[in-house]
Amino acid sequence: RTLIKDTLESDLGHLGHLGPESPHGRLQKAPEGQDGHRPIGVWGRSLPAQRARLLPHSSTPMRRPRLLVPLEPLEGRCKLAVAPRWRRRFAAVVLLIGHWFLFGGQTDHHAARGAIVPNAILDGNSSFNTFTAKSMDPPAPCGISVMFGDYEKTPKEPIEPLVPSFPLFLVTDQEHLLRANSNSSWTRIRLNSSLWEEDCTKPEFVGAKNNPCDQPFLFNLAKFYKMQFYRVPQIQEAGCNVVIWLDATLQIKKPSFMGRMADRAERGQNFVVYVQDGPRKGWQKGEVIGEVRRSKFGKYGGKQPGSFGPRQNVEEQYQRYLAEGFREKWFENATWFDEYKGVGNDSKYGLYITCMVLFDLRRTETKPFLDCWWKENILGSTQDQVGFPYCAFKLKTRIHALPDSEEPARWDPYDEQSDSNPYFRKLKHG
Repeated sequence: RTLIKDTLESDLGHLGHLGPESPHGRLQKAPEGQDGHRPIGVWGRSLPAQRARLLPHSSTPMRRPRLLVPLEPLEGRCKLAVAPRWRRRFAAVVLLIGHWFLFGGQTDHHAARGAIVPNAILDGNSSFNTFTAKSMDPPAPCGISVMFGDYEKTPKEPIEPLVPSFPLFLVTDQEHLLRANSNSSWTRIRLNSSLWEEDCTKPEFVGAKNNPCDQPFLFNLAKFYKMQFYRVPQIQEAGCNVVIWLDATLQIKKPSFMGRMADRAERGQNFVVYVQDGPRKGWQKGEVIGEVRRSKFGKYGGKQPGSFGPRQNVEEQYQRYLAEGFREKWFENATWFDEYKGVGNDSKYGLYITCMVLFDLRRTETKPFLDCWWKENILGSTQDQVGFPYCAFKLKTRIHALPDSEEPARWDPYDEQSDSNPYFRKLKHG
């Protein structure tokens, strides 16, 4: 660009005087057809003196320039004749400048790959299904899990060390779990209640069903780390820009698990999660209403108030969704559905088992989704399998369903004898 600028200024400087010799402070021109050049028309309007001063002044008599031929003075206009080779060069310059204005702000994805930038995930900015300059860092994955109370007693160590090694963070309120363990793959983080204090006073959350300050039962607090992990200082400090949520019952089987997740993010996959599978009719249909009905009982029905809090009004939450326009299978006619539904998931897509989810924080759609999910936890219920598809519907999020062509084996997380999942196994609580 500097070369182009210097060339143009040099050639334009030969056009003529822009000082007192030019009484109106305007560009001058000479007789048409001089030196065998063919005039090509009028070049813009005349320049007032104060704008013309941007061009180089000349106190020497006008000489024949290589690019432009000066013509006789004409009231307020300048006609130019240009040699053919310079017309071609000028056209090339215009194309280069136009290309820079159109594409200059973008950077090639592969050319920009380099070291991970700390705190790159704080704003969560990136583009939907494309990479922009802020999302050019290579994937830096980490895993996060939570163990509160005595619902889970031991961290589930990977069967083999991860290759390559990636950070795994375990958040807990249990002192015995916080003690350093050199043989553990999990970096321990103490529960920090200050992280959600600002949420407690937001007008939309004051008096809400699961305001974390009014309802600090452990299951509710665990959802913060599941849905708002990008606010956790240790995640930020580690430079994690791709985060995999892992329920505390999951044990990683393959050493390459995190690396495979990084590869998926590198290829643009986001919200990677298994569809809900199993023998229940509602699961086979992929309908949210099936989970709503099932949530009337057990931990969501208020039967275990110590860790799981009061009864969750999941049915009321679902009715609100319907009133807002939510419908089962809202995605069926979308042009992207065949690409994202995975293998064997035609009927099951729409309900997901959220014990393992990949989130790419380099993409603009990720943080709004997580905020929506957390909001539904506070206003609705801790049944995140109901809030997850609602947020996908509301934000038009494309969920990448597993199994897919890369890992086509189906997985029933409730069949503890099943070893078909290539990445991890789901163990009993404890």
